[in-house]
Formats: sequence, C-alpha cells, structure tokens
Amino acid sequence: MKNIQQSLKVLVKEKVKAQVRAVLDAGDLQVWVEQEINGLLEDALNTRLKEERDEFLGRESSAACPSEGIYRNGFRKMVLPGPFGRLKLNKPVLREGGFIPRTLEALREGTGNLMAHLGRRFWIKGASTRSVAEELNGVFGTKHTANQVSQWTQDMEPMVVAWEKRPLAEGIQYLYLDALYVSLKCMGSYENQALLVAIGVDGTMHRHFLGFVVGDSESKESWSALLEDLLSRGLDRKVLKLVVSDAHAGILAAVEEKLSIPHQLCVIHKMRNVRVRVAAKDQKEFLQDFTKVYWADSKNQALIALGGLKAKWGKAYRKAVEMTEKDFEKYTVFFQQDAKDWMLLRSTNLIERFNRELRRRFKPVGGMTNERTLVKLLWGVATAQQERWNRIKVHTSRKEVKSQAA
Repeated sequence: MKNIQQSLKVLVKEKVKAQVRAVLDAGDLQVWVEQEINGLLEDALNTRLKEERDEFLGRESSAACPSEGIYRNGFRKMVLPGPFGRLKLNKPVLREGGFIPRTLEALREGTGNLMAHLGRRFWIKGASTRSVAEELNGVFGTKHTANQVSQWTQDMEPMVVAWEKRPLAEGIQYLYLDALYVSLKCMGSYENQALLVAIGVDGTMHRHFLGFVVGDSESKESWSALLEDLLSRGLDRKVLKLVVSDAHAGILAAVEEKLSIPHQLCVIHKMRNVRVRVAAKDQKEFLQDFTKVYWADSKNQALIALGGLKAKWGKAYRKAVEMTEKDFEKYTVFFQQDAKDWMLLRSTNLIERFNRELRRRFKPVGGMTNERTLVKLLWGVATAQQERWNRIKVHTSRKEVKSQAA
C-alpha cells in the first residue's frame, strides 16, 4: 500500500494535470502562466518585505516586543506594476513609522526606469505619446499619461546632445551625402525643411552614421555647415578617398570647397532619368545595354559598351543616349578605387535606404512641432541602424543595386 506521502504526490500530480488540461481546453494557457508567475513574485517579495522589517527591528516575527521597543502595526496594501500585470504587495507598517523597505525603493526605481525606457522605445518606433501611455497602462496596470511620456522623451535630451557631439569613427574612406525634406514648425507655421544626412564607410567596409544638419534648403551653405561639423569631429581629408552623392549643385559646390577630393555621382539616379525617356517596350533591352556601360569590368570596357549603345539606340532614343553619355567621367570615378568596392560606390543606395527608414518613422508624426523632436527621432533611428550595421558585414549584390532603378 502507498504511504500518505506517496498518495499526496499522486493527488497533486493529478490536480495539476487536470488544471493544465482545463487551461489548454480554454485556450488561455498564457494567462494562467502569467498569473502563476505573478503569484510567485508576490509571495517572494512579500516574504522579503517581512524579512527587512525584522532586520530593522532586530527581532524575529515571533519574538515579543521589548518594553521600550517599536511595535509592528500590520500591513498596508499596495500595488506596483510588474512584468505580468499589477503586483499586490503587503508593506509592513510600524507604529512609530520611519521604516522604508529597501526592496520597495528598488522596485519603484527599477519599475520607473523600465517604464521610461519602454515609453521612449515605443515613441521612437512610431507610437504617439497617448498611445504609449495607453499601451503601458494596459500591460502593466499603471496610470501613466501622455504628459508623462512627453517628459520621458524630454529626458533623452542629454543623451542626444552627447551623441551629436561624439567624435567620429576613425578611418572613414567613403562619404555618402543625401537629403530629405520634413515638415517642421517655424515661426508659428509648418514649412518644409531640408534634413541633410551623412553616412561613412571605413576601410573594413563597416558603415557609420556620421551627422546631419537641418536647413531651409540644400544650399551650398547648408552642405558646407554639415561638412565643417564632420571635419571638426574627426573626419580626415587625408584618409577620405571619395564622396558619393546625387548631382545636386549645392553638394557639388560644398564638396569642392571643403574637401577637394574625387566625387562620384549616383549611377542609379542616371538610370532612372534615362529609363523614362525610353518606350516601355524597349526599356528592358535598353537598360541591359546601359548596365553594360556602368557595370563594366573596366573603364575601357565601359567606353566600348557606351559606343555600342550609341550605335544601337542613337536614332530611336537620342535624348536617352545623350543622357547616358552626359558627364561620363563624373559617373565613373569609382573605377579609380578597388574593384571590390565598386558595387557599393556606384550609387547612393546605402544612404537612400537609411533615409527611407527615416521617412517611415517621420510619417506618423506629420509635422514636427520643433527641431529637437526631429533630432530625437533621428537619434532613435540612427542608433538602432548603427547597432544593426555593427552586427553585419556590408554586402551589396549586382542584382540588389540594379533593382533600385525599378
């Protein structure tokens, strides 16, 4: 026969099995697990609070109070947010007060830091302050407001300022420049402002977000201000080999004045401009001939392919052919660099992909109420992207680059 202990084990196992089956049948296993974990946390924390009270008093719970000692005065119910909802705790109370459990202080500080961190991350990812507050309150049982979330975003300012002033990574060899326009509130009304962005690639082909400037337009002065900022934070002209950008006049003038190094114009931009001047029925074949020029294995082969394109299409698509040939030297500067880097240097795809991510994040906001909001959002996107770049090695296939023309 089974002894009492064995019988109890069997009964407990059967009860647990029955409870799990009931939960699975109801499709609510996650809720049950969360409730059980919450219960374990509450038990552990309440036990620790009692232990801290006894340590403070210098006697066990069962010990009588000395005649001149401090008396226990029961417990006060309190609620704190936890990982699986609200934690119901019993705070020990003394008749004369003065006792603040270290565990509660740590819980409040840790919970506050967690809420602030999550709030900032949700906001950076695209949620409004109101949506962030509602989400946190729903998950953790808190009572945060949109104003509280706004305060958390304001608390990011010291981190953002330090990030803006940080020294640049050493060994930047290739500099990518591009701009996008955002709606920003200026003098009481919303206006389109140019956000100028710079990304660098070092000798090991690792990518780095370098800096930005907000200006009224893509003027030479605005681009010069960005380049001066990069130079002041460590961009080395002697190491820098090439600038890659589109053919905007402001960029060209600023690079010539501030850097005086070779400048590669984006082949993909040229390809897009050429394509729209060719009839749909001939676009595929024309672009195949176009890629033979700018994806050639050498500059000489590119010139030969260009001659073939002119002979084949010159009569049917004169404008497209002229545009293909125009500024040939400025679009083939990459041939002067190592062949392994050509695929990356032919276009501004690297920085354009980053700017697309910025547009995606800016879109839910609409108009920016002030420049610092814009900068904080940029900081969030740039630091997240930098973490991804730090984990991967640059690889750009021929197919990937040509697909950007679509």
